Amino acid sequence: MDSLTQIPKPVRAGHHTKSALPQARVVLVVPRGEAVRNFIYSDTLRFLSQRAKVFLLSVVTNETVLAQARPYVEEIIPIAEHPVHPLAAYLRTLVEHAHDRWLWSQVAQNNWELRGRRARQQGAFQHLQWLGVAAASRLLANQPCLRALSACERSLQWRLRSTRYYDALFARLQPDLVFNASHIHGPAGELPLRVAHRLGLPTAGFIFSWDNLTSRTRILVPYTYWLVWHPGMKQQLLHLYPHLRAHHVFVTGTPQMDFHFQPQWLLSRTDLCRRLGLDPARPFILYTTGVDRHFPQEHLHVQSLIRQLRELRWPHPPQLVVRNYIKGTSPEMKTLAARRLPDVVFPPMLWDPAWATPQPADSELYCSLVHHAALGINAASTVTLEFILKDKPVINLDFDPPGSRLAPCDGFKRHIRFDHFCPVARSGATMVATSEADLRRLLLRGLTQPAADHAARQQFVSDFFGFTADGKSGQRVAETLLLLAANNQSNPRRALALPCWGIGA
Repeated sequence: MDSLTQIPKPVRAGHHTKSALPQARVVLVVPRGEAVRNFIYSDTLRFLSQRAKVFLLSVVTNETVLAQARPYVEEIIPIAEHPVHPLAAYLRTLVEHAHDRWLWSQVAQNNWELRGRRARQQGAFQHLQWLGVAAASRLLANQPCLRALSACERSLQWRLRSTRYYDALFARLQPDLVFNASHIHGPAGELPLRVAHRLGLPTAGFIFSWDNLTSRTRILVPYTYWLVWHPGMKQQLLHLYPHLRAHHVFVTGTPQMDFHFQPQWLLSRTDLCRRLGLDPARPFILYTTGVDRHFPQEHLHVQSLIRQLRELRWPHPPQLVVRNYIKGTSPEMKTLAARRLPDVVFPPMLWDPAWATPQPADSELYCSLVHHAALGINAASTVTLEFILKDKPVINLDFDPPGSRLAPCDGFKRHIRFDHFCPVARSGATMVATSEADLRRLLLRGLTQPAADHAARQQFVSDFFGFTADGKSGQRVAETLLLLAANNQSNPRRALALPCWGIGA
């Protein structure tokens, strides 16, 4: 199989393909709330369940969310984070620091500076302790040491694990594949995957976000196979982890982009505006905030934008919709929202705060906002990719909030220069504002010439997303998991050797 056309054809819900093999058994691990959107609300679970028995291991216990999965799974099994032995935790921290020092991406350098500052602020002892860790990290920042330390960490985690629950669980479920829907920021998913790997079960991991390889720490949980967003991410993964096999890394795209292609997730402009109290006859701008600890004093940017829009000479003054980020909204931003300023709307955050889980209605609201917005503004987030994918103008903020006095390691400019975002800023597919005056100019450009960057946006979509910009990533994930599971059924002791989907992958 060496092309996308050779993936087995999907079948209609409720109908299963005939096979000489018994139905595959797949364990889907959802270790964080945001993975629900990607793999339960998308097409993945529906397609997967048509040709496999699926067992869902989930940290999310919200019944509204789980109700979306129940028709497609054999069993829903709650999971939780288990304590890690202090010795294993210490070794892991050492490996993570050494990896950051070896990787030395822009994010790693920024984190290094923040850790040093925090240690100095905590006192002389903590500062001295940090200097020792930093020195050890420099010595260990090479591939042989990192691989040896990672192997030791995995061995300790296995020998000192706090429970044998998953050993018994997998003995009962007898899965052909265990798939982790988020390799990062989901600690509850780590022990099940470590146990599955040590028991000899095939495992697969999904690189959750486009920045994870350069902005997050070393991947210590072992996986047999990987699923990634695009060919560039595959090459990056293989470069950072040269022991991985290229034919075990599959380019599937990310299901979180599929919703923008599917009309069932879109409200009409009239319905959207009625829900939010917007005037449907006037354009609106969508401003999406970041986590407050990473984007300090962002409310000052929003206040400045409100002033600029009021002063804008425009026949139909644009309205402003500010979508706050559930994982961190500052008190100042909440106060600004509570003022209920005219022509400014802060939509409700339709998330379960327990695990930062979006409800189905939130996906509908968000996709509709992007679809109907005249323009998008954010500091430097994934939302930029979504506006580019929808061929809409978007502005990124390459200057600190007016009136703020942020240290460079806290400033907004650093985000534009992070390894994952810098190519976007340089592509011409987005507009980068470097000052208030520049933002005013780009606001007018985006509103009056929405097609000005069309060619650059199309080129970026082609270069970045490639064949995955089709709204079928969720289906592709399901088909890939089915192939991996079926391979284990027929060859339980033989490693799979299939190339990745797509040309040039």
